Amino acid sequence: MTFLKLSMMQIKNVIPVLQQDEVFSGIAEASLLPLLDSGFFRRLESEEFLFREKECARAWWLLLEGELEAMRHGADGEERIFGHRNAPDLVAEVLMFTPAGCYPVSIRARSACLLFQMKRESLHQLCEREPRVAMRLLARASQRLCRRIDEVELMARGSGAQRLAAYLLQQREQQGMAIELRPNQRQLAATLGLRAETLNRLLSDWLRQGYVSGKRRNWQIIDAKALDAISQGCN
Repeated sequence: MTFLKLSMMQIKNVIPVLQQDEVFSGIAEASLLPLLDSGFFRRLESEEFLFREKECARAWWLLLEGELEAMRHGADGEERIFGHRNAPDLVAEVLMFTPAGCYPVSIRARSACLLFQMKRESLHQLCEREPRVAMRLLARASQRLCRRIDEVELMARGSGAQRLAAYLLQQREQQGMAIELRPNQRQLAATLGLRAETLNRLLSDWLRQGYVSGKRRNWQIIDAKALDAISQGCN
């Protein structure tokens, strides 16, 4: 991990990127400058951790380059992937308001990353000055809660085939026709509560039946109706 202290001119270049995010859209530069006062740039190499689960949540970030993944280890020791962030995006901004004050997951770089780090207190102070920011962060937290409820429902489905089919359909909604399985198959199996062998068998069966096409991490849904029927337990 590398910490970079750059000029104020370089730091001010962060503001237009912040303003691209809906949370800070329309917020004047003068209001955003205090966020940057004690901030600095950080570089991560691939597989390096930005922070780990249960560390004190004192900072949040703007991801300027690269891709990150959120993960944690289950009781069985397997890694479970909870999502990805691609540049430009905010990281851990909602977690600056958690009462426990700890990160609930670990964040790891999937590629070389450049981030700008800011303090928890600076975001709190901005919310006091700009109530719009607080309301937008609350809306974002609500949206993420709804997604987590959908994921809990997915995990409650009766069979592994139902969970995998529902997951693939969900990814098609988010990514389009070409689906990249960003977790590796072992991680995806753990996330869906499957054995890796079961995941491979299901994908092989559906490939043979013409429901999907592809290999490894790159897939395409050919017969969405068939997968929807499986996800509903009708096949």
